[in-house]
Amino acid sequence: MGPLRGLWRDTWWLWFIFLAAIIVVAYLVTPFFLFLIPIFVVMFLYFAFVRYDENGRNKGDL
Repeated sequence: MGPLRGLWRDTWWLWFIFLAAIIVVAYLVTPFFLFLIPIFVVMFLYFAFVRYDENGRNKGDL
């Protein structure tokens, strides 16, 4: 749970911008863009476990 909390702590505002942009584009263009939401969940999990250790600290440059 540490990597997830660490990434959320550092980038929560960015994920809200992504979500808002997807919802706006889905409303204005086509609902097909809502399929991006699960893709962003996978991206979040990937970056959390690659960039943060088990205590939620950034691993830095490896």
